[in-house]
Amino acid sequence: MGVGVTQKFLLTLLLGILLPLSAHADTYRCVSLDYPPLIYKDVDKRVKGFAVDIVSTVFKNLGHSLQVEIYPWARSLEMVRTGERDCIFTIFQSREREQFLDFSRESIVPQVVYFYTRKDAGVVFNGDFSSLEGMRIGTVRKINYGPRFEEVRHKLRLDEAYELEQSMKKLLIGRIDLFPSNYYSASYLLKLPRNKEIAEKILQLPIAIDVVPSHLAFAKSKKLGLLRDRFDQEFRHFVSSGRYRDLLIKYELENSPELLRFLQQKY
Repeated sequence: MGVGVTQKFLLTLLLGILLPLSAHADTYRCVSLDYPPLIYKDVDKRVKGFAVDIVSTVFKNLGHSLQVEIYPWARSLEMVRTGERDCIFTIFQSREREQFLDFSRESIVPQVVYFYTRKDAGVVFNGDFSSLEGMRIGTVRKINYGPRFEEVRHKLRLDEAYELEQSMKKLLIGRIDLFPSNYYSASYLLKLPRNKEIAEKILQLPIAIDVVPSHLAFAKSKKLGLLRDRFDQEFRHFVSSGRYRDLLIKYELENSPELLRFLQQKY
């Protein structure tokens, strides 16, 4: 075989290896749950939100496009576990999930969790959960509020609801004394016109329950570790450029001191 023929053969072989990777790298399909203002559908059924803007922009900067679909959380997890979808966000990291997911090393959205109570209730939380003994705490079914809360969950007097707005209404009529929520969702719901009366009577207690990192994670079966690493690198650049803070302002999420402190410490 001549030199020219050998070079052509090697080039053809190399392209045969690389082209499928390039073709797959053009578009990725990610799943999540309905989680406003991080991920939700607008009136035109388009998926948008704070976390969607972050992940989509980083993928675009890497030369890729992203499709985001919203499903119930259990189904979204199963779709990435089986490789039916490429990625999922925003998600807490755990040993169980590490069996089938490659997590971003960067936390794309730190979940800052607070207690909320009525302004006239006189409830105080200083970080010590024992001070809540006897109080009725409204939680949302299947929601994790971070390791500190989950560690003492079995000791607390809980009243479960199917969604956060139900807990807000229970608080107003005195069925519960306080409820935990991530800062993003509570802020979003309390700013909605339909919740104006509720917002006027609810107080966010000043000390955060927890600040929990949440991530973008890729299906291990897809072998996207290299993309994960490139995402981390571009995400750090995205934050340092100031565009992350711009999105906080766009979605009116810039007023959490714990969130700002997290960003200052990490970036």
